[in-house]
Formats: sequence, structure tokens, C-alpha cells
Amino acid sequence: MNNLGLSIDPVFPLWAVAAMALPAFIFFIWKELKRIQRFLIWRIAALTFMFVSLLALIVRPYYQEEQVVKDRLLLTVGYDKSKVDSLLKINPSFEITRTTEAESYRPNEVIMNYQEVTGQSNAWRFVAGQGLPSYAFDPNDTTGFDFIPAAPPTGITQLFLPGHIHANQQNTIQGTFLTHGKITLSLISPRGVEDSVLLTGNSTLPFALSFTPKQAGRFVYSLTAHEGGKIISNEKIPLDIQAQRQIQILFLQKFPTAETRYLKNYLAGQGHALALRYQTSQTQFNYEYANRPATRIGRLTSNVVESFDLIFLDSRVMNELNEGEKNTLDKAIQDGLGVILLLDEIPKKETFINRFLPIIASPALHDTVQVRLSDARLRTLSFLPLEISLRPDVHPITSSHDKILSGYVYLGAGKVGFQLLRETYRLQLEGNTANYASLWSPLIEHTARRLAELNKIRVTTPFPYFTNEPMNIEVISSGTQPTVLADLTSLPLTEDVVVDDLWLGKTWAGEPGWHEFSVKGDSARMSYFVAAKGDWNTLRVANQLRENAIHAARGPVTHNQSYLQDKPIPRVLFFLIFLFSAGFLWLAPKI
Repeated sequence: MNNLGLSIDPVFPLWAVAAMALPAFIFFIWKELKRIQRFLIWRIAALTFMFVSLLALIVRPYYQEEQVVKDRLLLTVGYDKSKVDSLLKINPSFEITRTTEAESYRPNEVIMNYQEVTGQSNAWRFVAGQGLPSYAFDPNDTTGFDFIPAAPPTGITQLFLPGHIHANQQNTIQGTFLTHGKITLSLISPRGVEDSVLLTGNSTLPFALSFTPKQAGRFVYSLTAHEGGKIISNEKIPLDIQAQRQIQILFLQKFPTAETRYLKNYLAGQGHALALRYQTSQTQFNYEYANRPATRIGRLTSNVVESFDLIFLDSRVMNELNEGEKNTLDKAIQDGLGVILLLDEIPKKETFINRFLPIIASPALHDTVQVRLSDARLRTLSFLPLEISLRPDVHPITSSHDKILSGYVYLGAGKVGFQLLRETYRLQLEGNTANYASLWSPLIEHTARRLAELNKIRVTTPFPYFTNEPMNIEVISSGTQPTVLADLTSLPLTEDVVVDDLWLGKTWAGEPGWHEFSVKGDSARMSYFVAAKGDWNTLRVANQLRENAIHAARGPVTHNQSYLQDKPIPRVLFFLIFLFSAGFLWLAPKI
């Protein structure tokens, strides 16, 4: 069905077209009237057709034609034949298309591969099976389809790898596993089993496996699943372990405590540079140093705070700072310094501490709490009886049920952290160094001053990555367009239309193994691992099922939906009219 009404899409504003065309048309008509030649009416008609065709080329007329969306069904790997049969009983006229990997359903069906369906996710009313890969979806498409998912496979259905892994720090790999029995899941490093967990049930169960790498480098761990003594899956987990950063740390305390002494020994053993100052009288201080030269620290000046990445402050020292030191500390935090408050009492309202820790808190009923630490055992620890409100600006590090025990808040470019747990050194006395580290290392790492980075690279495509499949990356730059290399090949980047200095790019994964993104002229690097064919099949299918379910939730194409499609009048038609009219005007005087 056609809508005979015409619309235009002019190249230039109509007033400008009219202002130029009308005087020119009148002038040429006047010239034709003055000529003493035959075929006056035909010459004026030809001249009119010439101007009309020229105007049509400029204003570009079009009409609208009604289009009907055909009912199409796409069959992908793992589709349920019984469900497809039921669907075809309702509407036998479905046009069936299947991918090359999917099992044949009936003769004369259209066969396509995944590359051919890229950007055509809105071309089907129904998709059955494991669905389309993520790169087949058009990000600008607002319509969806009805999704008939295949049964999810048994195995790892979600995997969350740590963002930054440093040597000698405890890290955790988390995920979910779909099991129908009793499964032992083990994380194996090059030196042996790091951690394992027993999963029992008939559902999707969460798991968490901890490990502490001893040296930096690129390593491939294994995640194996055993059932009844038999290995049912063995997947490779690539980990790019960074050398531990040496953090410049300053302790300012009224007097030394057992907590500080054990924390100092732990941090010094990790290679961090420490300076500790204790006050022995009104004007006298004692100092201790580790992994750095001795430096006397009297007042907090801008030079002092700029030389450290993290400052530990107890309540008494903080309240005794003079106004100049408070302003210096405030500005340093705004510029990126990290501060951890060692609270020994509940802060009173309108005190200086609340200026740096703007959180809503109230007294708790108990001063002990049960915490599940890295060894998964519940331990009872004492803490400052303070209830921290659950707010979006509070980032928890250690928590127990609804109680936040340590965490941090942003204050400008810097962060202010807090630790409510007390007497954690008892874990060290018991030899539980890993548990002790799990309480302090994440808090220190997250709160300390961040290293200045001109560019930051992030892969937005979910793990795992496979050969000849696209990978999307984001690069946050410092104001100039970066040149990103995938191994040694430069990638084209486009800047995000909304966010400044956010650059988007796409590449295709190469051969299995380690690869690297880098920024030319900068130290920014990011390693990534391309999986071999057949690896991580369960996780890949689970990711694909989730992607298709999300896309289907946008809303399916309505049965026999119709829409009006713009149909431009062919430009060649106007060109031919112009050519014949001009030819007649040239030929008329010669006849």
C-alpha cells in the first residue's frame, strides 16, 4: 500500500532555493518570449520541465510505502524441536532460517552463519536455541524478539576475575556453577592447588576461590571440576599478576599501640615505605622508619603530604591539628591523597573528623561482630560500636551482614577510609596472616593515592575471548586522542558522543594465547588472553543466553506489524527529464 502524499528532504533551506530559482525562472521565460522562433509553447514547457527537474534534485521528494514485517524464525544451536513444533502449529507460515551449526529442522530452510546475521537481530520474530552472539546485536536497535532459550549447560555459568592482581596479595575469583549433584571445584596454580570448594545441589550455586600469587608475571591457572573422582571440566584462567606497588605510608599517632606495631611489621614485610611519628610530649616526637630514609616530620605541610600516598591518623592527632594543617590536609585529599582514620571512640557531632568522613552513623548495641574471613570461617572480632548507614557514597571493604566494618568515601580526587575493627593483630598472633591481610590490604590498596595515568584501557566484551570474534575496548584519555596498538597494529578510535575523552574501539581477537593492548608513547598496558576453540563452552553459552534474554526484553516485533518506509523518487528520472528538455531547447532553433 502506497501513501501518495509526497514529502521533501531539501539539501538547502526552501527559502534559499526559492530566492534563487524563481528569479532565474522568470528571467529565462522572458528571454524565450523575446526570441522570434517557432514552438514557443513547447519551448516554455521544456524550460519549465528543466527547472522542475533541477528543483527536484535539490529538494529530493519522496513518498511512503507500507511495509509488513514477515514472521521469521531463527533456529540456533540447541533449540528444542518440540517447542518449535508447537510454534509452527500456531502459525505454519513461518519462514524458517537456521545457522550452520544448528541441527536441520526441515528441507528448504535458509542457512546462515553468525557473520551473516550481524546487525540483523531485529529481522526475526522468534529466536530459538542458544541465541545470537553478542556481536550480532545492533546497539542502536530498540526492538527485540521472542526468545525460546535452550536448556542451560552444566558448569561455570558466571565468572568474575579480580580487576587488578598484585603479587603477595590475596585475591578472590568468584562465579556461579550449575550443578546436578556433588561437585568439587579447585583452583590450581603452577605451584599446586590454591583453594577448593564443594558444591552440592541441583541448582546454580555461587563459589569463591582465593589465591595469593608470590611473583609477578603472566600465568595460566586451571579451574577444574571433579565429580566422583572424575574431572568433568578443566578450564584455563589467565592472570596477569602485577608487581606489588610500593606505597609511601605515614602514621601519625598520639602514642604507639599493639595494632599499629603489627600493622607496621606486616606492611614493611610487603615492601611498603613507612614513616611513623608518635608524640611523647607537647613538642617532642619519636620516629620509626621502614624501607625509606629517615625524615623528621613536624607540622603537616604541603611538601610533607605530597610525598606520601596514604596517611594513617588516629582520632586524637586529628582533633589536635591546627587550622593550617587541617586546610593542608583537606586540600591534599581533594588532590588525591588517601587517609585512613583509626577511630578509638565514636566521633561527636561537629568535630573535625566529620569534615573528612561525612557519613551518617549511630551507636551500635554490641562491640563484637562475627566476620567470615578468607578461610571461610566465622571469627568473632571486637569493633568500634558504630553503625554506618548504607549509602551509595560509602564503599564497603569488610562487612558482616548489614554492618559495614571498613570502607572508604571519595572526597574530591582522594579518599578517606575507616577501620572499625579493633585488635586485629590477634590474627597475626594466631598465625592467620592471610586473614589479617584480607582485612587490611584491600582497604589500603583502595584508599591510597592512585598513580597518575594519562590513559586507561578497559575491555568491555565479557571474558572469554575467541579467535576472529570482535572485542570492544574503551580508553579514557587525558585530553588528547590516544593511539592504541593491539599487539603492533593500530586501532581506529571514535570519541564517545556524550562523554569527553572516552574513546571507543573494536578489534578482532587473534591466535590463542597472550596478547596486549598498549598506548603509543605511554606506559598504559593491558594484557588479554584468547581462548582456544572448545574452551569455556559452558560460560560462553551462559553469557549468550543472558545477552539474548536482555535483548528480547526490549519488546518483540508485533505479529504482522506494518510500518511506513520512506521511498525516494529515483533521481535518475529527474536527470533524464532535464536532459531531454535541454536537448529540445538546443534543437528547436535548428528545426
